[in-house]
Amino acid sequence: MIPKIVLIEDDLLLAENTKTILELNQFECEVAHKGQLGVELVQSFKPDLVVCDIMLDEVDGFEVLKRIRAIPEFIYLPFIFLTARADFWDKRKGMNLGADDFLTKPFMSKDLVDTIHARLALSSQKKETVGLEIRKNAVDVFYHISSHEYLTPLNGIVNLSKMAIEMLQNNQVNEALPLMEGISISGNRILRTTRKLLWYNQLSNNNNPWRNATSGTVNILSLQQQIYAVLKKGSAMPFEFSFKSNINILYGYDEVLLEFVLTELYQNIIQYANPAHKVYTDTRLENNHLLMIIRNHYNGNYTVCTEDIKPFFQAHNSKDMNGTGLGLYIIQEWVRTVHGKMEVSAQNNLFEIILKIPVSNF
Repeated sequence: MIPKIVLIEDDLLLAENTKTILELNQFECEVAHKGQLGVELVQSFKPDLVVCDIMLDEVDGFEVLKRIRAIPEFIYLPFIFLTARADFWDKRKGMNLGADDFLTKPFMSKDLVDTIHARLALSSQKKETVGLEIRKNAVDVFYHISSHEYLTPLNGIVNLSKMAIEMLQNNQVNEALPLMEGISISGNRILRTTRKLLWYNQLSNNNNPWRNATSGTVNILSLQQQIYAVLKKGSAMPFEFSFKSNINILYGYDEVLLEFVLTELYQNIIQYANPAHKVYTDTRLENNHLLMIIRNHYNGNYTVCTEDIKPFFQAHNSKDMNGTGLGLYIIQEWVRTVHGKMEVSAQNNLFEIILKIPVSNF
């Protein structure tokens, strides 16, 4: 496979000459002449490496690197700066922001090509190491959570099934119904956990799990109430919801996917809810966006903020918490795909999630 390079250079002649050099050396190269255009080109072209001038108009090379590194997919993308001066402070600043190498203008073609080859080789080694760590971490965490997230509901299904079969054999249909509901709750819990692990696997491989999601009409208020009823029936602790909404119908979203998102959000909110307080939810339209605020008072001593939401974060922070920690992470990634925003805050026994996603009128 031909390596893909993004070149960000505002000197048109130098950019054209450098692009020619790279293509003659078996690289595929795309050029941007402005910093922000370069960031956008990286997102669409998905290169194997970036070569970027520091001295750019409007958005300089340092800001370009900062914006690219802020995108999770490009945290480890090899980045080479071009600079007209061998300034120690420029290099120090660039390295602090995550630059991999520097070339001083004017540079020799061989130096450019050799530097790119070296950085691509290091990047390949780094990806293999990171991939092994991710897989090892996922296996370790899976064993850590399997008892609670899989064996507990599976044991519930097996034991409740035995009891329900005996009751049905004795024509005790009414007595068996609560057991069947328990089986359904445990089955749905396993389904949610499995779905999260499958989606996480796709996200880890830079695949969008929701690219084939259908768009339709969703009665958002009715869906919230249904989820509330199911969660309340399956919860070991009592809780009450306070619903506030000025929107009923939501257009352009997949109902099954939205049901998963809301269920995960509510599950996180009610899991440690203080029964002395109602769970508060406010859903409204604001500037062509659906704004949803979910808040509760919780028991325990943990604190969480948006920056903490990473894969399996709960499994690594078991104090006062349990579960996979994948739910909020996956919702965060889904929100990004629809160009929305999610904020999470848990401190001083108040847990709040703010979800903001764009809506259409038809």
